[in-house]
Amino acid sequence: MRNRIFSAIAGISWWAGMASAALLNVPLDYATIQGALNAAQPGDTVQVCESGGPYAEKVAFPSSGNAGAGFISLEACPGDRPVLDGTAVSGANMVLISSRSYVRIRGFEIRNNLGVNDGSGIRVIGSGSHIEIVDNEIHEIRGQHAMGITVYGTEPTAISEILIDGNLIYDCDPFQSEALVLNANVTDFTVTNNVVRDVNNIGIDFIGGETDINPDPALVARNGVCRDNVVLRANQQGGGYAGGIYVDGGRDILIERNIVGESDLGIEIGAENAGINTTGIVVRDNFVYANLRAGIVFGGFSAGVGRVRDSVFLNNTTFGNDTALEGFGELWIQYASDNVVRNNVFFGTGLGPVTYSESGNSNNALDYNLWYSPAAGGTEFVWQGDSYSGFATYQAGSAQEGSGLFADPLLVDPGAGDLHLAAGSPAINAGDPAFVAGVGELDIDGTARINGGRVDVGADETTVCGDGDLDPGEVCDDGDLESGDGCDENCTPTACGNGVVTAGEACDDGNLSAGDCCSAACGFELAGSVCDDGNLCSNMDACDGAGTCSGDDAPLVPCKGSIQSGKAKLLLKDGAQPRSDLAVFRLVRGEATDLGELGDPMVATEYALCVYDGSGVVAAIRATAGSKWQEIGSGYRYRDPEGIPDGVQVAKIKAGLAGKTVLKLKAKGENLGMPTLGLALPTVAQLRNNAGGCWGASFSAPTTNDDAAFKAKSD
Repeated sequence: MRNRIFSAIAGISWWAGMASAALLNVPLDYATIQGALNAAQPGDTVQVCESGGPYAEKVAFPSSGNAGAGFISLEACPGDRPVLDGTAVSGANMVLISSRSYVRIRGFEIRNNLGVNDGSGIRVIGSGSHIEIVDNEIHEIRGQHAMGITVYGTEPTAISEILIDGNLIYDCDPFQSEALVLNANVTDFTVTNNVVRDVNNIGIDFIGGETDINPDPALVARNGVCRDNVVLRANQQGGGYAGGIYVDGGRDILIERNIVGESDLGIEIGAENAGINTTGIVVRDNFVYANLRAGIVFGGFSAGVGRVRDSVFLNNTTFGNDTALEGFGELWIQYASDNVVRNNVFFGTGLGPVTYSESGNSNNALDYNLWYSPAAGGTEFVWQGDSYSGFATYQAGSAQEGSGLFADPLLVDPGAGDLHLAAGSPAINAGDPAFVAGVGELDIDGTARINGGRVDVGADETTVCGDGDLDPGEVCDDGDLESGDGCDENCTPTACGNGVVTAGEACDDGNLSAGDCCSAACGFELAGSVCDDGNLCSNMDACDGAGTCSGDDAPLVPCKGSIQSGKAKLLLKDGAQPRSDLAVFRLVRGEATDLGELGDPMVATEYALCVYDGSGVVAAIRATAGSKWQEIGSGYRYRDPEGIPDGVQVAKIKAGLAGKTVLKLKAKGENLGMPTLGLALPTVAQLRNNAGGCWGASFSAPTTNDDAAFKAKSD
C-alpha cells in the first residue's frame, strides 16, 4: 500500500531525497476515507472511487502536508464523482480542516448534512496555509447556519494562501450565516469560478470584526480576490437583505467579473460592526441584475455601525434591480465616505428611483456613469435624502455626474441576463478618458478592458464592426456596414466563404467546403446531395437544392443494443417545477463496442440522447464535446453540474466486449426541455454521436406512461 524509500550510508539512515508520494485508494486499499486520511503522509494522495460509495462518513484531516514533500490530497479517482453522504452520521461538518496546511480536497459530491445547527459541507478553522478546495458539489446542507464552505481564521496566526475554485453550492440553509464565507483572520485568498445558488441567506461573504470568531477585530478577511463566480437566488429566509456577494468589514479585496442575479441584494460592501472600516475594496467589471432590493450597495447600514471608505466601483453593469419596489434602485449608498463610482451602467426598472442615499452618504464621487430608466414622467434620483426628477436636475442638485450620461445603453438581451452592449450603444468609448486598466484587468468576458480610444462604460468592452477602428478579430473595418464594397458587414474582405451573400453568390455559409448545401463556389448544391443538418437525431440528411439540409426524424437502423432484454432503462419525469425535470438513460451489458466507435468527445465527438415515438423525435438531449469529458480507461465520463446546453449533468460511455459495454446519461433541470409526456408506443431511445456511433433500445411495456412520467425497461 505504501512505497517509501530508505537508504543507509556509513551506518546513517536517511530518506532518499524525500519520502516518495503514495497513492492510497478507497475502497481498494482502505474501506473508509477516514482510514486512508489517517494513514496519509505529506505528499500522499487519498484517491476515492465511486465504486465504494456513497460513503456514509464525516471526515477530518488529521495531518498536514509541507512545502518540501507537498500536499496531502483527498481527490476523486479520475473520471469519478464519489459521494460523501452525511445521512444519519453524527457531527457538524462533512469535511473538517482544523489548523492544517498543505491540504487539498477535490472532486467530491458532498450532501445530506441534515439537522445542522452551525455546520458546513467543508469547514476550515484555526490557522494554516496552502489549502485548496476545488471542484466539489455541495448540497442538501440543512438546518440553521448550515453552510457550504466555511473558513474561520480563529487564531492569531492567519489562514493564508487558500484557493476555493470551481465549486457548486446549492440547496443549503445558511440562514443566519453564509453559503460560502471567509471570516476573520484570513489573508491571501482566491475565490474563483464557483457557482452558489438557491440558498436561504448570503451567497459569498468576506467578514471582519466579529469578535466571537476572532477576539482581535483588526484581524479581518483581507488581501484576496473574488472573481468569475456566479451567485443566483441568495435570498434571506423570511425576507430580508442577503447579499449575493458581500464584504462585511473586509479589507483590500478585488471583486471582479462576477454575475449576481435574483438575490436580495446584488453586490454589497458593508460594515456591520461599530468601529470597523471596510476599505480598499475594488468592485469592477461585474454583471448585476434582477435582484429584489438593490443592485450595488455600499456603506454601513446605520449611524451606529461601521463605515465603507476608500473603495472604488468601476465598470459594472446593473439592470432591473429593486424588483420588490422598495425604492433603493440600482445603486444604494448608506453610511460611506470617500469612495469613487465611475464608468458604470445603471439601468433601472422605471418603477422607482435609480439611486438612493440619505445623510450617511458623505464625500463620495460619481462621474462618467451611464444612467437609464424607462420611467414615465422623469427618472427619480434620491441623493442625500433629496429627490430629483430627471438627470439634469439631479446633476445640478447633487453636484455629481458632471460627465455622466442619461441614455438607453442598448443592452443585448437584459431580460435574459445578457448585459453586453449592442452595436451603437452610447456606452461605447464613453468612459473616463483618463481611465487606465488595472494590472491584469479584463472585461466581463476576459478580453481586453480597453478596445479603441477610450474604455467603454459598463462591464462589457465591445468589439464593434463598422466603427472605423480595426479591433481584435476584425480583418478590415471601413467605417460602415455596407457589403460588397471590399469590406463586408462582418468586417471581412468581400469574397466567397466570408459568410455574407454578395453579388454573384447564391449562398455564402462562411466556408469553402462541400457537403453543406452551399458549394465552394457559393452556389446551391444539387437536391439529394449528402449533407449534415447538425441534428444527431436525424438520418439520411440531404440538400433540397435551395441551400437547406434536412433529414428523417426516425430511429437509426442498425443501432447497437444490449445482449439481454431489460438491461436498458429509460426514465423521463416532468417535475412540478422545471428544475425538477429529469431524464435518465442507462444501457448495460451492451453489444461489443470498440473504443474507436466512441470517437473523441474530449475534442470533437458530440453525443445526444434521442427519444422517438410515433410522432418522430420528442427529445434531443445533447452532451457537447470538450473539457467536460474525461478519459476513464476504456471510455469517457462527462460532468457538468450546470447542465449546459440541454441539462446533461453526468454521462458515462464505456467500450468493451459483448456484455461489457456500458452507456449512461442523466439530464436534469431547467435546461432539459422536457417533452410532452404520454408517449406513443413503442418508444425508442438511442444515444448517438457524430462519429456514427449508436446504442439504443425499444420500450413497448412501460410501467409508467402518463403526463407526469415515462418509466420502462427495454424489450
